[in-house]
Amino acid sequence: MLASDRDLQKELAIVKLNDIIRNIKQQKKEVDAKLQLLIKAKTEQEKNRIQNELNELSKAIVEQESSFEMILTAGLELEKDDAEAQEKFDWQKDLLEIVQPILSELRQLTENKRKLDNLNKKIAFYTSQIADIEEVLKHISKVNTQDFEKEALMEFEHIDRKWRGQLDKSRHLLEIVQLQYDEMIKSQSAKEVSVAEHIEQFATGRGATLLMALVAFIMVYFSMLLLLKLLGWLSNRNEDQKRTYYQRVIKLFYHFLMAALAVAAAFYVLSVRNDQVLIGITVLLLLSIIWLLKSSISSYVSELRILLNTGSVREGECILYNGIPMQVESLNYYTKLVNPLLPGLELRLTLAELANYVSRPYSPDEPWFPCQIGDFVMLSDGTYGMVKCVTLENVLLSLSDGTMPRTYTIPDFISASPKNFSYGFIVVSEFGIDYKHQMLCTTEIPDKMANGIREGLLQETYGHALKDLSVFFAKANTSSLDYKIIATFEGMVAKDYFAIRRALQRYAVEVCNRQQWIIPFTQVAVHTRVD
Repeated sequence: MLASDRDLQKELAIVKLNDIIRNIKQQKKEVDAKLQLLIKAKTEQEKNRIQNELNELSKAIVEQESSFEMILTAGLELEKDDAEAQEKFDWQKDLLEIVQPILSELRQLTENKRKLDNLNKKIAFYTSQIADIEEVLKHISKVNTQDFEKEALMEFEHIDRKWRGQLDKSRHLLEIVQLQYDEMIKSQSAKEVSVAEHIEQFATGRGATLLMALVAFIMVYFSMLLLLKLLGWLSNRNEDQKRTYYQRVIKLFYHFLMAALAVAAAFYVLSVRNDQVLIGITVLLLLSIIWLLKSSISSYVSELRILLNTGSVREGECILYNGIPMQVESLNYYTKLVNPLLPGLELRLTLAELANYVSRPYSPDEPWFPCQIGDFVMLSDGTYGMVKCVTLENVLLSLSDGTMPRTYTIPDFISASPKNFSYGFIVVSEFGIDYKHQMLCTTEIPDKMANGIREGLLQETYGHALKDLSVFFAKANTSSLDYKIIATFEGMVAKDYFAIRRALQRYAVEVCNRQQWIIPFTQVAVHTRVD
């Protein structure tokens, strides 16, 4: 059944092709006749009318010849002359020669669709024209010609023949266009491929080219990067050795060379594969990147100066980041910042962000932070605790067992003037005895009290950290003779600060009990001081 339909369509096509040739011959005869009339024409108006008819006939002949060829070729055409194409893309020649293959590819992808749309428009036009002509002929057929004179009847018959001829011509053209449309549909149906075949064509064609270009880019870039790492390792095995300015310039130039050679490798693959479309897209992509980056040249110059260690931030110096001194460990595209006192405190900044800072040299004795994790500190409001955690934003204090945590922002913590007890501390306590012992207050009592308190502290778990203990007569108060007890401890027992402060009062009372010294009712509050 399908074969018989195809045979029938072929026969119809042959018939229509024969009709086209006959019409072309007939129209050429009409052209010859019109040319004779044009020669004999006397008035300018008559010459113009005949010339217009000749133009219409010539246009119809060209269209018929084109239709004959398109039916045979299923709508395919030869490419235009290369010189004409070059002339078409002559505006801003250098750029358009790159764009031309891309546009040609896009035009080729949409060519059949545009031809089908054009044929659809022609079918709709001729269909509408035929309907209008049939309406006119229907109106003409209703005209009563009995009362027409001879000349009027001849003109009526001329108009009737003219419209009927136009109807035949329009039907003929509609059949031709419809046949062209059907032939193109059949040709495209025969050429249709599945999605899997499209994928396979892409994978073996442009996809393979793109993959090879990408592999070439990656191999060249990372091979040179690996070579740079190896050379850097060989030249900088001494960790204390700093890179010189010229080494930085050479490294920067090497990075540019890496990028240039990697791009050149990709272009070489595209050139060998002769894929002008991908070459054009790659060039346009590179030009677009350059165009977008040109407005930021000033910022790039500032970043390059930093990268060359000649800008506002220098390698090995420190900057203040959120109130925390941070050392510039190494300048790179991503610069690493560290705090020597806090090993876990690291930060990476881009060159653009780093350009907003100004570094300075630091002193060997300069503190990098008031404390580190595990230290015990006392704030200006009397808060005492262990440093549990330090980040770039917060400090967490808690009791020695981690309970009752309290978080401070870095600015709040610094403004509270933390005193670090982990490097050694002093506990100062005041104690008073009755005026009955006035005779002994400056001679016997201070020594005995100091010895008694020292003996008691040495028995405690933190006694081994006691460095010094002194008892001094402070003043004669209104109701007591006051003494100041000063105990100095190593920082390792800072967690026992409160226990030590209580122990000083407890052992002072025990000494008084042993020596039968009377303690008055009024006592003075305890004060502390840090080295």
